[in-house]
Amino acid sequence: MLKKLLLFLSFTSVCFSIKAQKIVKETIQIDTNFVTYNVIYKETITKGIFSKAIAVFADDTSQIAIEKNYTNNYQNGLYKAYYPSGGLMVKAVYANNKLHGEFTYFDKLGEVAIKGIYKEGVKHKYWAYRYLKCYGRYKDGKKSGKWKCLNTDGGKYITKYPNLYLTGIFDFVRIRNNNTSTPVNDNTPRDNNDSLSSDSNYKVAPIDTFYLSAITYLARNYYIRNRIKIQFTKTKKERKYYDKYFDYKRDLFLFSVSPTIIPLGLAPFLTESEKLTSDTINTQLTANIEKYKNGFSSHPVKTDLALFEYSTAPNSDMILYFSEVVDHMLRVDIVEFRGRSNETFEEIYHHTNARKYSILIYFNQIKDVKAVEYQQQKVE
Repeated sequence: MLKKLLLFLSFTSVCFSIKAQKIVKETIQIDTNFVTYNVIYKETITKGIFSKAIAVFADDTSQIAIEKNYTNNYQNGLYKAYYPSGGLMVKAVYANNKLHGEFTYFDKLGEVAIKGIYKEGVKHKYWAYRYLKCYGRYKDGKKSGKWKCLNTDGGKYITKYPNLYLTGIFDFVRIRNNNTSTPVNDNTPRDNNDSLSSDSNYKVAPIDTFYLSAITYLARNYYIRNRIKIQFTKTKKERKYYDKYFDYKRDLFLFSVSPTIIPLGLAPFLTESEKLTSDTINTQLTANIEKYKNGFSSHPVKTDLALFEYSTAPNSDMILYFSEVVDHMLRVDIVEFRGRSNETFEEIYHHTNARKYSILIYFNQIKDVKAVEYQQQKVE
């Protein structure tokens, strides 16, 4: 009896001791998302300059939540975070308080959902998003080379990201291969003789990842070539003219990018007689139709001059116009306007001679293209 009483008192003492310890919030990084746990650091195991900190869940002190390793007070080595059920959630490596090395995220069933490499806190080398069926490489935190993803509406597709960089941003300047730039007439005139591609010191400003993904997708997309020819012509003879907009040797759609982000609406897709071909986009629109209608049509005109610098051919008569991004969806209008002179990009878009073809792009959680809806109506 006395032995049982002593055991009970000992157990009670441990419980009160743990509860008395400070509850702290720990943020766990899972790719671009974060999970917050309330934990109690139960113990620290020290051996020379090495130490290991173990935290338990504040509401279940029998379950380990986090394990960290330190060297001279810097987080180094293996890091583990667990689900409340006990399963491993994150396994990563730190160096000098930064993610540095292999990173793995497991789903609740114990399957690998994300796997990749960090270099001094940024993504580097090969990454696999298995839950999205999306695979590719990063270079110093930016997508690089071929990314293979599963398009929920049409099987696999490949997005090709340029491997050339200027200050960490994808460089379309060199891809243009000595094309001279057209002045950006929207409030910032440029010298017509300024050849951006010939200036190796020219620095390309960053743009939103949504727009960058859309530009790279359209620049390297074989399907869009056929859609443009079909939509803008009536005969095969006419289609020959449109070869001027495509550099087949470099696998490149030659377009200018408008620095003016304008309200585009959803009219081309709401008035079509046929059902949308993309089930993903159709589901999104059906569930949030008023949100998308208002979001695409009511936002103010906005200027982002950096967008123009991602033109694959600044003088092209084909111009990309973007809407604002609304809940991971973007409308793009490909506008053909022949005989450009001194018109602003906004004036070109509203010009009676401008011919427009519309596309809706839906992005996944890592801002890569997930689904695309192409306008079916012929462009007149």
